[in-house]
Parts: sequence; structure tokens; C-alpha cells
Amino acid sequence: MTIPGQTVNPQIPHSTPSESASQAGLDDSHSSFHNTRCFVGDPSNPLAVFEPPASPLPDTADLASAGKTRTALLKLADSPRDSVVLGALWDENRLAIEHELHLHLHSDSNSPLLQQLLSQLVWHARFFCDEVDHPKAWVARCANLEARRLALQLAESQ
Repeated sequence: MTIPGQTVNPQIPHSTPSESASQAGLDDSHSSFHNTRCFVGDPSNPLAVFEPPASPLPDTADLASAGKTRTALLKLADSPRDSVVLGALWDENRLAIEHELHLHLHSDSNSPLLQQLLSQLVWHARFFCDEVDHPKAWVARCANLEARRLALQLAESQ
């Protein structure tokens, strides 16, 4: 079997499987050195170096929205009854929350299930870690988890 990119040296005799078992102790150090030298040290076979794809420049509106979401989550962790901050969280993440509400609960933003979902998001806000979590992704993930939990709860009650 030939490994792509590896050259074959005709000076090294090829042996049968029974011969290779008896020669294994003698040939291990030589063959591993030869294979490494041919694969890595062969100048005709340069190793390909891939650069990560360039990430697009962040949109200023997205940065501002993420900043507002971050601020809202941090404030809700301290004062969960602040309706102004909850309104800011809703305004900045309405599409993600409505998507999860519709996907798992088949409801819209006029449903009483939205209030349950938002109250659970407020409860989870104390677990938001500013150093680790991206605020918008965190809200979307929590909305997903809570919508799925509410859907299971409704299915069990029926």
C-alpha cells in the first residue's frame, strides 16, 4: 500500500508477510527513520499549510445589539424584576425567542407561553458568564432549551 505523498525507495527490498514478522525487530528502527525522512524531509513534497478562513467584519448593528443584550442579562441577574431591562432583552432578541416559541410550542408572541418562557430566561440570566458566553447566542440557546422543556411539560400534562 502506498501512502500518498510518500516516495518509494527501490533499494529497500520488499518482503513477504512471514519474512516481515521475523525481520520486524531488525527493520523497525530503520524503516521508521526512512519513512519519516521520506515523508517529512523530502523537499519535493512540501507540507501544505492551511490558513483559517478570514472571518467577516462584525456589523456595527450586531455589536450594538450584542452589547445591549449583554447589559440586559447582567442587569437581570442582579434585579430579575426589572421590566425595562426585560423589555430591552425582548427587543434585542425577539426573532430568536419567537422562532423557538413557534418551532417547539407552535405559538406566537401573543401566547401566554411567551411569559413563561421569558420568566425562565430571566431565571437563567444569573448563569450568564460574560467572559465565556456570547450574549445573543446564549439567549438563543436558553430560549431553545426552555421552549423544548415547556413543550415536554405540556405533552406530559395531556
